[in-house]
Amino acid sequence: MILLVLLLTATQAGHAQRVQGEEKDGSCVCDVNSAIWAFPTAKYEAVSDLLEGCKASLQQLQTQVVMNNKELPKMQATLQNMTARLQRFKYLDTKGLYNALHLRQVSDELQGLHQIISQADKDRPTAETQKLRTELQKIQKDVEDMYKDNTFNLEAVKEKLRYLNNRVQTCRTIPADFTSKGSCSHRIMRNISSPLITKLSPFGKSYISGAWGRDTSAGSEEKYWVQPLVNSQRSGNQFRYYPSFEDFMAGRNHRDEYAASSYTQSEAIQGPGTILYNGVVYYQCYNTAELCSYNLKTKKNERLKLPEAGVNNKFPYCYYDCREWTDIDLAADSDGLWVMYATDGNYGNMVLSRVNRAGFNVTQTWKTRLFKRSVTNAFMVCGVLYATRYVDQYKEEVFYAFDTATGLEDNTLSLPLEKVSAGISNLHYNPTDMKLYMYNDGYLLSFQAFF
Repeated sequence: MILLVLLLTATQAGHAQRVQGEEKDGSCVCDVNSAIWAFPTAKYEAVSDLLEGCKASLQQLQTQVVMNNKELPKMQATLQNMTARLQRFKYLDTKGLYNALHLRQVSDELQGLHQIISQADKDRPTAETQKLRTELQKIQKDVEDMYKDNTFNLEAVKEKLRYLNNRVQTCRTIPADFTSKGSCSHRIMRNISSPLITKLSPFGKSYISGAWGRDTSAGSEEKYWVQPLVNSQRSGNQFRYYPSFEDFMAGRNHRDEYAASSYTQSEAIQGPGTILYNGVVYYQCYNTAELCSYNLKTKKNERLKLPEAGVNNKFPYCYYDCREWTDIDLAADSDGLWVMYATDGNYGNMVLSRVNRAGFNVTQTWKTRLFKRSVTNAFMVCGVLYATRYVDQYKEEVFYAFDTATGLEDNTLSLPLEKVSAGISNLHYNPTDMKLYMYNDGYLLSFQAFF
């Protein structure tokens, strides 16, 4: 027997295997253990699974890269926009939120408030005016301490000044028998009816912004009026009125008046905050922080400045969607003529001023904590400011009230107010018939108010 030696490679063991063989019938015969060369199926499957996982991860990563490449320009644009908007506040990094200049401004405001309280105490001395004097003296002491301690956190002081100012305005303006006058005896409105009138504007549905209503003064003739806006819903000069309710509903016997020669002239109407009071149209003058009045009989115009009022879409009504050119809004109730707006000094919150019609000047001003851009519209009833917010396309909600007689605010109201379209450009109350009038995207609606 011839023994042959075979050298075989064992892949699994990693070394050569030596075996003996014999020659048989001209062939070399040997016994070899082939188990050591078995195919590594388990390892192959594991590697295959790993490879498939890598392919899926790679595909997902590629998808994310593509999406990021699309979103990155948008993110960069957003970042640039935010950077530009924050640029004017950059000084806060080094100078802080308040500095000596702000403290000086508060001191000036204190001095002005001191003069107002002194005059109110002189005209109508009461226990309330004496209490206001005492509280003001305490605040003055706090400000003096800030000068000494070099501490400029004025938020609490400014809030106290706002509250004191509202209280002294009430002392100066609210008559003793105010709460006993007609519907105002109950002060707060309790409910609002469904629409009593739903009528398309005589100018057509394309005039989505404007105002309408009835002459507010009880002693005046029964006039119903409509004032549309043109020029991209910004301005107008036309004022249409009807001599009676029947004429208004039938669309007949109307008369058109023009407050200015064109809708971009300085006496033209800007925004939908118009009101008609005893034959005089009151509105925001075109492109300025001023009120205009136009007498329908004498055809004369007058102007009144609102120095701090934000205009030209700085503080419009918003909430769901901003209604452009609604920075200044006018209202009239049993207590007179009012103008509603917002200022930087009150952080964009609603400011309410009472206007003396005879002298056409502002007599008193209240500052609220209601951010004007958080409401859809506002109106006055019995010296109480009400604000609405969007619920859905066919419903608003009166949710806020500020009482000028007490200086108190209430944001827990929930009075539903129906509508036929999403946007409201004008909403005001008429004490003559105790109704609310709404200009609703080209539709004219009225509601009964309940107390």
